[in-house]
Amino acid sequence: MACVTNHDALEKKPAGEGGGGNGGASAGAGGPAHLGGFGGEAANGGGHADDEPPGESVLTIVNGVVDAPSVALCLAKVDADGNVTPLGSPLTDEPLGYGQSVVLREVEGVDFATDGLEPIVIAGDLELIAGLDCEAAIERARSEEALSDGGSDLGAGGAAGDGSGTSVPAAAGNGGSAGEGGGSFSEGGGSSSEDGGSAGASAGPPAVRSALRVRGLPAISAGTLNAGRSLVFVANGCMGGATYSGAAAAQYCGAGYTPREPTVSAILVSLSRQVSSDHVAMQVVHASLANAQVDVRSRPPFPSMDAGIAITSVVMGQVAPRPASIQNTLFDLGSARKFRVSVETQGDSLFAQSWTSVLAQGGLSELKNGAGYALVFNGPRADLSAVPDLWNAAMLTAIAVDPE
Repeated sequence: MACVTNHDALEKKPAGEGGGGNGGASAGAGGPAHLGGFGGEAANGGGHADDEPPGESVLTIVNGVVDAPSVALCLAKVDADGNVTPLGSPLTDEPLGYGQSVVLREVEGVDFATDGLEPIVIAGDLELIAGLDCEAAIERARSEEALSDGGSDLGAGGAAGDGSGTSVPAAAGNGGSAGEGGGSFSEGGGSSSEDGGSAGASAGPPAVRSALRVRGLPAISAGTLNAGRSLVFVANGCMGGATYSGAAAAQYCGAGYTPREPTVSAILVSLSRQVSSDHVAMQVVHASLANAQVDVRSRPPFPSMDAGIAITSVVMGQVAPRPASIQNTLFDLGSARKFRVSVETQGDSLFAQSWTSVLAQGGLSELKNGAGYALVFNGPRADLSAVPDLWNAAMLTAIAVDPE
């Protein structure tokens, strides 16, 4: 999957042909690039090439933005010349909650063979953009953030690109790209003086939280979304902005984060469609910037001390195993027997979530033998709790490889 990083973003553009509701629009940027891939190397896909025959092209977008309870999700078309055109309205009628997902098979006004696609997230008081199309919503969010931050560079809106243009403030992020790779991320640096004020400096007005924030995510290049794969695009990291700071910020948002150096970005991976009629096909996508390698298990409820079922071991940016595991049945995994999905390291459980919750996050009611699923792991360091009005906790979302 190639990448698209050097283009204007969040500039006011003519409205595209997108329709409302199902073909959003936006242009964007973000933080460091977090790379996913088809699974062609051990570092990013379990060591097996993506040699499965092509099938239906489908894209599942998962919202894993750590410092927002929900977002409005827009899309933009990126044409062959790098022009970014906002399309239509936000993808969902209601805000997309943290850990929730949306499925795309086509986008009105976009030819996946020749056009790239760029997601954008808007967070905050989303009632302020109710009824607006994506172009107008982006402009409103940019204006709100510029006002609250005194017209600073970050308030200009987190545009996509390389940060070298006048409309693309470097402090708003590097644009990044979703494509083939091993799940690395670049560090943003920054000092405590960027948290909205610094000790010893001349007194200024206190930082004011913006009513809205907008950040772009890595672009998906032309030809990626019509390759006959089931792809998952996971937004991750933090959007930043005035007042979004704390002593443990890097453990929630990833290394290098400051309010003026957002880490919001995404990974994009291709899921295996291997299935077995008598088993549940399962993979795990690791999209959490604040966690290294983790083990994922399905464990029976307390007071049982049984070790349960090992699903896989996975590192940031990786989908594993590849191809999908078809070793366990529905009964083995215990999703109907009150088992919990546990994220662990060296045998210690960091975080556990009920199967009921994991499935509900992805809009599923149950697992089925003969079908394929992926568990998407996202959020801060897995043993940390949510901080009200600031950070979300770790989250697992189950998605269907071939959604209905």
